[in-house]
Amino acid sequence: MIRKRLLHRGILAGVFAIVGCLAGGQILLANDDDDRDGHKDKQKRPPQVLKQGFESTDDLLDDVRRNERGPDFSVWLVESSRFMNVAHRSFTPDVGDPPTVDLPVNVGIIKGKDGKITLYDSGWKQLAYIFDWNGSCCWQDLRVEMNAIGLKPEDVVRIIIGHGHWDHAGQLDSFPNAVLYVQKQELKQIDFFLNYPATFNGGHISAVNTQINGVQVGPPQNACARTPVCGYPPQTVAQILGKVLAGKAKIVDGRHEVAPGLIIHPAFRGHTYGSQLLQVNTPRGQLVFGSDTYSSWTGIRDWNVANIQQTDTIQQFLAYEKCYVLTSTQNSFQNCVSAHEPISYTAGYPLTANWWNPQAATGHCWRAAELILANGEPTHVPASPNKTPCVDNIVPPHPINP
Repeated sequence: MIRKRLLHRGILAGVFAIVGCLAGGQILLANDDDDRDGHKDKQKRPPQVLKQGFESTDDLLDDVRRNERGPDFSVWLVESSRFMNVAHRSFTPDVGDPPTVDLPVNVGIIKGKDGKITLYDSGWKQLAYIFDWNGSCCWQDLRVEMNAIGLKPEDVVRIIIGHGHWDHAGQLDSFPNAVLYVQKQELKQIDFFLNYPATFNGGHISAVNTQINGVQVGPPQNACARTPVCGYPPQTVAQILGKVLAGKAKIVDGRHEVAPGLIIHPAFRGHTYGSQLLQVNTPRGQLVFGSDTYSSWTGIRDWNVANIQQTDTIQQFLAYEKCYVLTSTQNSFQNCVSAHEPISYTAGYPLTANWWNPQAATGHCWRAAELILANGEPTHVPASPNKTPCVDNIVPPHPINP
């Protein structure tokens, strides 16, 4: 009886497929969707793209024109910490030379004419992850970094996270008055992973990367590695949900205009389910921050996938295309801002060529870059910038507490 029922369903599915092909071969194409202005899109939405994640080329170019009419912003990039000696192919599978690379954890600082600051990502604070479990170095508190380069942490009014992983949403509680901007899809992913069945993979994978059979541990004991459930430890989740519960979060669903000159674009499954980009209007054109969807700037330049954990490579390449369109009027992909590009803070990544090492100000090794200035903002780069490559082994006191 069961076999007959399955056979019947299979025949019906085949009939529907044939009918779809006879109807013009459109069965694999999504229907036209009304765009945000109410008229029909000229492009069809690919079937693997969520409706609220689809943006046509025309819509993106409209956003370029819209942003160019808005105010300009000054922008800096700072290194929150650094992954050391990462296997290159685990980061960019098509590139193996050199065999290992060091990956900065970059945070964007965006300042408007009114002096108010928007952060794109917030860096790490889970020090056990940084020093005990990831072999990283060079961590510095973001508030300290901002003060060291002449920016006021108290001026931060909003934090737009590219996604909710620990190295990008780990310092939200350092800015209690700032409003968090997070995608609804990201919160749905966190909810799913927090309830990830322990029976999967024999119980060896934990959603929050910290438990095996109720015992608190850290990587690599629970072999989380690059599985889709990694990246949401309790401290990070508590910070994200704390913002939501405190009424300090703006939950967005797809494209969202934050303010004149600042537009969020969805990049669903470009890294995590709810990844998002940020388009920023500046005197050097549209900068597009991509967090781990744009982990590697050279990946965007050369069309190589990067940081494949949780990534649907089709979605990642569609996000690359969004950056090419949004930056098409000035500097093209040179204006794509990467979270972990190994050659950040060198002339090899032109956007970050104006960099320096503020180590003398804080005692820690970390790097900063002034990407562009606007509205008469004076430079924050020292007259004689220290560009000496550095790595430190300074480990702040910290409990082993995931």
